[in-house]
Amino acid sequence: MNLKTKNKIISGTLLCTMCAYTLPVFAYTKDETVYSKVDSKGEKYQTIVSTHIENKEELELMNDMSDLMNVENTNGDEEFTQEGNSLIWKADKKDIYYQGESQKDLPIACDVKYQLDGKEVKAEELLGKSGHVKITIQYTNKEEHMVNINGNQQKMYTPFVVVAGTVLQNDKNKNIEISNGKVINDGSKAMVMGMALPGLQESLNVKKADIEIPNDIEISMDATDFELGNVITFVTPKVLEEKDLSIFDELDKIYNQVNTLQTASNQIQEGSQTLAEGTNQLASGTKELKEGTNVAYSGAKQIQTEVTKATNQLANDKSEALDKNTLNAIGEKAKQTATLSDAQKAQIGNQAQTTAMQTIQNQKKAIGEKAATQATNQVGIITLTQAQKQQIMASVKKGLEANANYKALPAEQKAMVLQFSQNSAITAAETTVKQTATQVAKQVANQTAQSVAEQVAANVANQTAQTVAQTTATQVAQTTSTTTAKQVANQVKATAQSKVVSQMNTLGQGLNQLTDGLNSLNDGANTLDSGASELHQGADTLAQGVKTFNEEGIKKICNYVNGDLKDITERVEKLAELSKDYDNFTMLNGENSGNVKFIMIMDAIKKQEEKDNTKEDAIFPSQKDEAKKGK
Repeated sequence: MNLKTKNKIISGTLLCTMCAYTLPVFAYTKDETVYSKVDSKGEKYQTIVSTHIENKEELELMNDMSDLMNVENTNGDEEFTQEGNSLIWKADKKDIYYQGESQKDLPIACDVKYQLDGKEVKAEELLGKSGHVKITIQYTNKEEHMVNINGNQQKMYTPFVVVAGTVLQNDKNKNIEISNGKVINDGSKAMVMGMALPGLQESLNVKKADIEIPNDIEISMDATDFELGNVITFVTPKVLEEKDLSIFDELDKIYNQVNTLQTASNQIQEGSQTLAEGTNQLASGTKELKEGTNVAYSGAKQIQTEVTKATNQLANDKSEALDKNTLNAIGEKAKQTATLSDAQKAQIGNQAQTTAMQTIQNQKKAIGEKAATQATNQVGIITLTQAQKQQIMASVKKGLEANANYKALPAEQKAMVLQFSQNSAITAAETTVKQTATQVAKQVANQTAQSVAEQVAANVANQTAQTVAQTTATQVAQTTSTTTAKQVANQVKATAQSKVVSQMNTLGQGLNQLTDGLNSLNDGANTLDSGASELHQGADTLAQGVKTFNEEGIKKICNYVNGDLKDITERVEKLAELSKDYDNFTMLNGENSGNVKFIMIMDAIKKQEEKDNTKEDAIFPSQKDEAKKGK
C-alpha cells in the first residue's frame, strides 16, 4: 500500500461534522449543548448546559438523570420531581427543554497565549497596541483511556473535533492568517475559522514526520489599535460514523498473502547471506594467512638485520664493563665497610699518646728553660712603697696573663700562680733580693711550661692518630674495591662477549635461510588472497542485492500491512467506539441515547465602554431561545 493510500485512510479518520450522530431509536434521545464562558487566558468560569429530551415515544412520564444545579424548564410548564440525580418529568407526550449550571471540568481545556512583535504579552497589555499580533489557542484533550490495541494496552483519547472562529474588522487588521483553517473576507470584515483535533496524533500513533495533526489554532494579523471580539469554539466528539469503517473489511484478505510473501523472501535472503558468509570466511582465512606470512617475513627480516647489527656492535665493543657511576657506588660501599670501631680508634690513640709522651720527655727541659727565661724578663723593679707594690702586682698579673702557658692552666692554678708570683715579687722587693723573685718566677714558668707541653702533646697525638687512621682506612678500601671490581668485570665481559658473538653468528646464518623460505610462502599467500577476495566480493554483492530487495521492498510492504496499517485500522475502530461512547456530559439512563456538543465563548478584548455596548448574551443564548430553535 503506497503513501497516498495511507494518507487517504488517515484523512478519513479526521472527517468532522457539526451535526448529531445518527442513533437508533430508544425510549428517548437526550441532546445536550454545553455552553462555557472562558476568560482571555482560556480558563473556564461559567458553564450552563441546555438539554433537549426528544420524546419520540410520546411518553407521559420520562425518567431522566442529571447532575446539574438549579434546573429549570425553559419551554413549557411541564413539572418534574427530583431525588438526588434522578429527575421524573411529567412530559404529557411532549419534548422537554431545560437548563442548569455545572461545575464539572470540560473534556477539552484551552490555553491562550498572545504575542506582539514576537514578544509574549498578557491580553490586557495588548489592548490598543499596534504591531504584528499572534494568538495561539492550545487545546488539550482530557478524555484519556487505556485500550487494547493488538494485544497491548495503549493510551488513546476520545476523539473531539474542535472548530474555533471569530470576526476581525478590516480597518484595524491586515494580512490576516489562520492555521488549519480559512479566512473569509467580505471587504469590511474577515471571518476566520480553524480546526484542531487534540489527542488524535497520539491516539493514531502517527509520526509528525508523516502527517501532523494539529492540537492548536494560530491567528495572526498586523493590527492597529488592537481589539478582539469573542472567539467561539465548537467541540463535538462525533468524528466517525460506522459506515466509514467498511474500508478496512477487505484488509483481512491481504494479511495471509503478505505473510507468505515475507516468508519466501526471508528464505532467499538467508540463503544468499549464508553464501556470502562462507566466502567471507574463506577470504578472511586467506587474508589472515597472507597477513601472517607477511608479518612473519617482515619480522624475520627485521630480526636478521638487528642480529647482524648487534653482532657487529658487540664484536667491536671496547668499552669498560662497569660505568663510572657503578664504580663510584662500589667505592662508596667499601668506604662504609672500612669504618674503624671505637676500640680500634682507642688502641691507635693510646699508642700515639705513648709515643708522644716518650718524645716530649726529651723536650720538656728545653721548653721549661725557655719559659723560665721569658718569666725572668717579665719581672719588674721592686720598690718598698705601697704604690710600687700595687704596680708590681699588676705587672706580675699582666705578665702572666700574656703568657700562653698560663692561659692554658685551670682557674685554680692560675690563681695560685698569680698569688705566688705577686707575693714573691713583693717579698723580693722588700728584701731587696731580686734574684730570689727571679728564681721563683723561673721555676714556676719552667714547671708550668713542661706540664702544659706534656698534656697538649698527649691530646694532639691521640686525636691526630685516630683521624689519620680512619682516613687512611677508607681511602685504601675505596681504591682497592674499585680497582678490583673494574679488573674482574672487564675479564668477565671479554670472556662472555667472545662466546655471544660466536653464537650470534650461528643464529644469523639460520635467519638467512628462514627469511628466504618465508619470502616464497608470502608470494603464494598473496596470490591465494586475491582470488578469495574476488569470490567474496561477488557473493557479497549478490547477498546485499537480495537483502536490499527484501528489506527495502518486500519487508517494508509486509511490515506496513501487518504493522502500521493493521495498527491504524485497530486504532480507528477504537476511536469510533470511544466517539460513540461519549454521548453525554451530565448523566444518562442506560436505556436511552444521547448526543453532546460544547460551545466555549472566550471573553472579548475590548475597551470597557465597548464591552458595555456589546450584547454578549446573544452569543450565550437562553434556553428559551434554544427551545424555540429546536421547534
